[in-house]
Amino acid sequence: MSFTRLINKYARPLTFGIFTFFLSSAYSQDNAPQTSVTSIEIDKLSDSELLKQAKLLKYTNIPLSIELTNKALKLSNEHNNLNKSAQAHTLLGKLAEKSNEIDQSMEHFYQASLIYKGLGDEREQIKSSLYYANSLFTAKRYDDANKIIDELLPVTQQYGDELYIAKTLVTKGDGYYQQENYSDAIVQYSNATSHLSNDNKTIQKQLAQTYKRIAQSYKRLKDKKQTASFYKKTLDIFIELEDKKSIAHTLHNLSTAERNLGNYVIALDYSMRALEIHEQIEDPEGRAKALLGTGIIYRHIGRYEKSLNYVHEAHLYYKAVNNISAMLNTSNQMGFVYTRLKKFQQARSFYQLTIDLPEEKVDPKDLATALREMAVIDLSSGNYASAMTMAKKSHNIYKALNEKSKCSITARIIGNIYYAQDNETQDKAALNGRTQNNLSHNNHTRAIAYYEESLALATEIGHKTYQAKALTYLGRALLTSNIDKAVELLKKSLKLSTEIDYKSQRLDAYNLLRKAEKMRGNITESLRYAEKELSLTRVLQKEREDDELILAKANLHSYKIEMELESLKEKAKLNQLQLAKKNSEIEIAGQARKISELELTKNQYASIALASLLAICLLAVIFIYLKFSNSKKRNKELNYLAARDPLTNCYNRRILFDFMNRDFANSEQLDEYCIILVDIDHFKAVNDTYGHSTGDSVLREVANILQTCVRQNDIVSRFGGEEFCIVLPGASQEQTMRIAEAMRLEVETSHFDEITTTCSFGVSSIKFNAKDPTELIDQADLALFKSKSNGRNLVTLWDKTLESE
Repeated sequence: MSFTRLINKYARPLTFGIFTFFLSSAYSQDNAPQTSVTSIEIDKLSDSELLKQAKLLKYTNIPLSIELTNKALKLSNEHNNLNKSAQAHTLLGKLAEKSNEIDQSMEHFYQASLIYKGLGDEREQIKSSLYYANSLFTAKRYDDANKIIDELLPVTQQYGDELYIAKTLVTKGDGYYQQENYSDAIVQYSNATSHLSNDNKTIQKQLAQTYKRIAQSYKRLKDKKQTASFYKKTLDIFIELEDKKSIAHTLHNLSTAERNLGNYVIALDYSMRALEIHEQIEDPEGRAKALLGTGIIYRHIGRYEKSLNYVHEAHLYYKAVNNISAMLNTSNQMGFVYTRLKKFQQARSFYQLTIDLPEEKVDPKDLATALREMAVIDLSSGNYASAMTMAKKSHNIYKALNEKSKCSITARIIGNIYYAQDNETQDKAALNGRTQNNLSHNNHTRAIAYYEESLALATEIGHKTYQAKALTYLGRALLTSNIDKAVELLKKSLKLSTEIDYKSQRLDAYNLLRKAEKMRGNITESLRYAEKELSLTRVLQKEREDDELILAKANLHSYKIEMELESLKEKAKLNQLQLAKKNSEIEIAGQARKISELELTKNQYASIALASLLAICLLAVIFIYLKFSNSKKRNKELNYLAARDPLTNCYNRRILFDFMNRDFANSEQLDEYCIILVDIDHFKAVNDTYGHSTGDSVLREVANILQTCVRQNDIVSRFGGEEFCIVLPGASQEQTMRIAEAMRLEVETSHFDEITTTCSFGVSSIKFNAKDPTELIDQADLALFKSKSNGRNLVTLWDKTLESE
């Protein structure tokens, strides 16, 4: 190879690399080239080389990438290289998009599409036209964008690539979505899916993303079932593609959809699966969203401490990355939990975090939410002045944002504050023997005005639930001043709440209509409403009981999930211990092998050397023996610790299941075999009242009683929290019930540091045909739940009827 060719092959790219490095450094410091030499070197590069380097720099140094691309565009225009000109325009469009220069972005994409069209390159024409249409949508030039899409569709159909036909339809759907025409967006997305039937991974990924868009559109239309349905379709594809990050995100979205449907058990399953995947991938923001979603589910099923734990962990992440908006959202979520717990002071402190920040740092929606919730708390505590200030600030923010549904809520809250002030003033006047004063009259008038505003807003947006509420509140306010109008409004509320099956609002309407008719002297009509009120009260009571049962089952399921996770963690720890043990044994075996090799070569040395070697070997053997003994002793200690709960000295869940799985392996040989599930009653109250150290003491003492009451071969294990599981091999149902009753009496009559407590017991037997340990435990769990439902401090034996309750 000649010297000239060597220079062309190696020196020129190397020189360009060196000068690109210096130019990049110069831009990163001063945003301008520092040496004329660099510019000279750039001038020597071809348009292809400039574009190549510009693409490499587009993520790390946008200004330099733009300069190189512009230089490439100039060269390609001078040389009439249309293909390179189009490539340069496309890259400049993307760089302008990154810099939020939308007008420039549109111009470059438009030029690229024209050049490709002239060249007859349909594929690149379609791609650049889609970029152009997206830029038009971003600029809210919807008519222009739709015109481009409509012109492009025949081109894509003629080109015949199903993926690009689908992408064009998806882009049109995105435009409708941005304009909040969600039904039209769904039509376009659905048309796109018909072109995505190939098993190719790229096409399947596009199909999953399109299903996701359909789910999001249904979410905006508040069609909860369809939202969940399309997220499930999205999940199925991502699972097939083994895309862990997308699986985790879709599981979180699906969890939210199921939660909105009230399917808390299913939602919790999806949420836990998402968190499990997030432990395996690097996606801290996605994990924080999943933590927040899980915390919200726990709030809905009444496990408030768990809810706070998950939401607080998400809050800490957002605080660490200084994501103010997300941090305030988590603060508000913690405020909701404390409000549910009626710990209003703690709730106030979280809402105050949002309110105290400078307004420019707070998302207006988060601020309005915090102000609204503070107003509700202050109203409930009778602090009307503060409640009014907070509610009106929230109302004004929602007005500025044109959030009409939220304005309807805040208008109703302000009406409630004026109504409460009016009642308080009238009560004071009545107490002092005076008539209603002007202040009370003004409050009454203002309450009516805000209720009317709430009703008008709800009617404008077609929100029937808010309409029914506003009609009821307005009717209530008018009872004392215009009873005929009040009855008319209340009847409208009754009709509307019946139409949307809003039972609690119907009950309020019946209640107020009963009072109104009584005030008008229509006793017969008043009694008729009273009968309807009583009948609906019974229906609502039944529904509340059903809801409580659903929540109780969701609670039990959440405990079960947590215990299974804990069991997996314990198993992982045990595997690590076993691995460490095997490594120690391998190390000892290796050292023994080395000794054997040394012994085989001993005849090659002189007697003095042999004696020395034997001495060394002896020392090595002693050392290995001591190490082996220590390792064996340590393994024994580790095995004991791995089998026991450190607080109560009972066996842990892993050992419990090991014993039971071993027993069930020969289930045909089991004649009598029972278990008892034990739960300490009101244990949370002990912790809350006396502290966790006292609670730990109670746990130890109760565990000691349980271990004392069982037979020699029975197994007592801590099943989780304040719950224990006892296995009684060979024990009959009658014998097990006697043992459980003896335990119950012993706990009931014992004192733990002057504290008395009781336990509830659930008993099951293999005679009930349980096929595995989990089914036997589930039977005992249902029996335990029955003991708690019947007032606690009871022993209940499982029977078939419990499954239908």
